[in-house]
Amino acid sequence: MSEFTNQLKAKADIGRLIGEFVALKPGGSGYVGLCPFHSEKTPSFHVHRARQFYYCFGCHAHGDIFQFFMQLRHLTFPEAVEQVAERLGVTVPRQGAGEGDPQRQELLRIHASAQIYFERRLAAPEGAAARAYLAERELEPAAARFQLGYAPEGGRGLALHLQAEGYTPDQALRAGLCQLRRESGGERAPEAPAWTDLYDRFRQRLMFPIADERGRVIAFGGRALALDPTGKTPKYLNSPESPLYTKGRVLYNLDRAREAIRQLGYVILVEGYFDCIRVFEAGFENVVASCGTALTAAQIAPVARLSKKAVINFDPDAAGAAAAERSIGLLLEEGFAMRVVVLEGGLDPDLYVRRRGAAAYGEALKGSRSFFDYLAERARRQYDLRRGEGKVAALNHLLPYLSRVHDPILRQNLAENLAVELGIEAGLLSQQLARAARERRAQMPAASPGAASEMLYAERVILRALAEWPERRASLGGMLQQEELLQGLPSEGVAGALRAAGEGLATWEEMTEGWEAADRLWLAQALLSPQGEAELSEPVLAGALAALRERRAGKQTRELQGRIQQAAARGDRVELEGLLREKAAWDARLRQPEGEPGGGAAATGG
Repeated sequence: MSEFTNQLKAKADIGRLIGEFVALKPGGSGYVGLCPFHSEKTPSFHVHRARQFYYCFGCHAHGDIFQFFMQLRHLTFPEAVEQVAERLGVTVPRQGAGEGDPQRQELLRIHASAQIYFERRLAAPEGAAARAYLAERELEPAAARFQLGYAPEGGRGLALHLQAEGYTPDQALRAGLCQLRRESGGERAPEAPAWTDLYDRFRQRLMFPIADERGRVIAFGGRALALDPTGKTPKYLNSPESPLYTKGRVLYNLDRAREAIRQLGYVILVEGYFDCIRVFEAGFENVVASCGTALTAAQIAPVARLSKKAVINFDPDAAGAAAAERSIGLLLEEGFAMRVVVLEGGLDPDLYVRRRGAAAYGEALKGSRSFFDYLAERARRQYDLRRGEGKVAALNHLLPYLSRVHDPILRQNLAENLAVELGIEAGLLSQQLARAARERRAQMPAASPGAASEMLYAERVILRALAEWPERRASLGGMLQQEELLQGLPSEGVAGALRAAGEGLATWEEMTEGWEAADRLWLAQALLSPQGEAELSEPVLAGALAALRERRAGKQTRELQGRIQQAAARGDRVELEGLLREKAAWDARLRQPEGEPGGGAAATGG
């Protein structure tokens, strides 16, 4: 890293910065909280205060403050540096972090250029049909605010625009804005495609720019104006995934909705572009859309940093109801409190606001139902609760949702209400719920350093001393090597790497550069031990060495006992006598009180 980034990292308080996104509590050598990179109920995410790194024992995410921003917000390293500098009130030098990864910046620029092109085409005579369509849906006034555009029918307009702007065919292809022409039934893929080899990906479509959290266009969604009765041409077409855009990580309109979500304390989730724009224009600016894709944990993560309350308002058809159920399960996993809106008349949010007005939609939000009432009503419609098998089917349908509820009091109340509705004995339902919860816990990853492996406490003490006690590193490393105290243990390779690093150890990256994931886990266990700094003392270190010597001697005596039995079976008296003398020496060391470092079992070799 550059001198500037080193100074910036030294100035950063990793606990405070990560604490803006993760609820951290003091623990061990720093802080502990729920991991922002995977779903969990028990905290496994640790931040080391002195070494300035984070490590999750569930998903094994790790790194420094720059890597945290890179992983959390999918940024390049220069962009992560900019984020940290901005929070610390530091100006990034023009040279150094600069403008970020050149390819990413290139993609952002070409998307911005394409957005301008689409907006101009909507305003031009050729966009008349698209403007008429917006007027028919009473959304023409929203076009400018949401930067809507139009992709003409011809199929070459955007390619010519990008060519005139100085972009290359390769850049247009990487951005997913153009495609290669098909020839002879296959796709032509010349080594250096020319502009004549390309045509526009989007044609005769109303265009919706898709932005990242900072409002920068990273992709497009296009709604066909002329629907294909054969179904071969999709109604909606999105940009392909790119270094900028992953469909399962982006929520439409989050850039505009962020502040309203934060202020109002909840988010409204709808399915499509039109629903989102309509609800936003009606004055409910805390609305985002999944745009027809199944909701993912990656999409929810940035919302969870703003609020963990949600109102789900999906379409009332079968597909929308199924999507609502999936979303409820995911949001429960992420610890959300939520309600569900079912609009009267079977209307979607767009039509409801158009026909009944913003005030009626506001009342519908106020009258939203608890997620469990919604699910229970769905179960009543799907299963015949007058029959035993129907009750069992409804119970099996609802239990997975109950088991995901984090709050034990709420979970118990919901279970009691369900027992009444289904006519099932409350005790039996509690047993089934407990079983479901156990099954879920069994599927969860290890959540703490103590549970992450079978690493011995003595090993953790030794590794911590090697990493954080530089004045003892050389003598301790030599002792471990001479006496083979870690032989055969998971920490053996880690201790060797720390010993070989000498006095140069400083940061987590320097300690673990080039390491295997398992070795990184052992060191994280040691550094993030709940005992914290209390382990760095002579008495604790002496106890750990004694325990390892005892383990080494015990292991050696057991091996010798096996060899003694084999020699006796063969009748080899010479070998038997030698083995018995060697075993007696090891037995003596097991009975001997702890001696000075370097003594004990090492005297006999091994």
